[in-house]
Amino acid sequence: MTPKRCILVVDDEPTICWGFQRLLSDAGHEVLIASSAEAALQIAHSRPLDLILLDVRLPGEDGISALPQLRQASHDAPVIVMTAFGDLETAVGAVHAGACDYLTKPFRLEDAAQAVEQALHAGPPVQADERATPAGADASLLVGKSPAMQQVFRQIALVADSDLSVLITGETGTGKELAAAAIHRHSRRSDKPYLPIAPVTLSETVIESELFGHVKGSFTGADADRKGLFELSSGGSILLDEIGELPLAIQAKLLRVLEQGEFTAVGDVVPRKANVRIIAATNRDLEKAVQQETFREDLLYRLSAVSIRLPPLRHRSEDIPMLIEYFLSRIGYPSAAHAIDESVIEELQKRPWWGNVRELRNAVEHASVLARGRPLRLDDFPEPRQGGTLELAAGGSLAAAVATWTQRELSNAPTDLRDLNERFLSATMPTFLRLVVQHTEGNRAAAAEMLGMHRGTLREWLKRYPPETETTEET
Repeated sequence: MTPKRCILVVDDEPTICWGFQRLLSDAGHEVLIASSAEAALQIAHSRPLDLILLDVRLPGEDGISALPQLRQASHDAPVIVMTAFGDLETAVGAVHAGACDYLTKPFRLEDAAQAVEQALHAGPPVQADERATPAGADASLLVGKSPAMQQVFRQIALVADSDLSVLITGETGTGKELAAAAIHRHSRRSDKPYLPIAPVTLSETVIESELFGHVKGSFTGADADRKGLFELSSGGSILLDEIGELPLAIQAKLLRVLEQGEFTAVGDVVPRKANVRIIAATNRDLEKAVQQETFREDLLYRLSAVSIRLPPLRHRSEDIPMLIEYFLSRIGYPSAAHAIDESVIEELQKRPWWGNVRELRNAVEHASVLARGRPLRLDDFPEPRQGGTLELAAGGSLAAAVATWTQRELSNAPTDLRDLNERFLSATMPTFLRLVVQHTEGNRAAAAEMLGMHRGTLREWLKRYPPETETTEET
């Protein structure tokens, strides 16, 4: 039986306090409530606490600045930070101040309960980190207020200080490179080199030399010893972008770096130590690549010690106004906060943005050139990129619609066609799955049977291709 613990909830929202009161009391814990940091400190000084749930925005002193004092007063009780206004810097600030976890509102009570149990059964809390954000760091490189981006911020904050390898996945243009840079910027390696490279941009014959270096005479043209990126980034981090395109021979050498912490330069026989954190990024489905034997399964396991998936822009359209204002501010557009009408933003939010944040940024820059300082109009923006939808004309066949879509994609040069299959599935599966599950009135077991697949497989498909509207829980 779980021993009774004393948990302090610090929040000025009565509904949040009431929810936690019921949730934690039903679990057998004693629950104390404080509506301010000052009141929480009085409680922490007066009695032992096993856990503190702390909101960021409080009347008087805010939660982040009060966090170290609360930990000291409570003799290092674990702290879970909560916020409805999170960004990457808030998440990182909370973790650096000693928070053991980070919840963004609104959250599900079951997620909160899981976080509470993990905090209560974890080891000693981490020590607070007094480092500030690195000088010159752009705190807004990753922009968003949506729940999907809040989860990304939380993952980056929690993983940044470890030396675990990280695999960042997501469609082209979602900001994988920015996420990798943020992980390094907020890590203990932030004062050491950060070297991003996309090996696929190099010929296969020089990738090994670029990554691991070579010794004089190892091949024609090797007139002197040359350090590779793993040696040049010693003590820091390296981003291997488009990791899914790495040749199998180089994958084996990369696996050695991850497993043994060493590598061998081309033409050398003496291994060298690799003190570098590896961050990898890809828009490919690496599990499918493993099945196709183009990517090593053991390397995938090693790379994905922590996995962060960046959501496509069409799944977080509520972030579009913030992104537009951010891009306009970056280029110095006059009155960036009021430079675009709400009705125009609503129309832009309806677009699929298959090129994601990168496409939106280019569109905003294009519109700003045409507008020349006046408020932006819809006709200032380029026509939306085609290729993400599969349109079936009245009376037309499905095969004809597929043919039209495919021809349009193939002729859409210079579009990268390596993810053509994934784009087709992304264009069709959300609607297909939504209608099947609606037909079974939300019964996913029945839907899986109708589709001829296991219920767990359907669950994974629904995660990968979320329907446009939520379905009820499986029965």
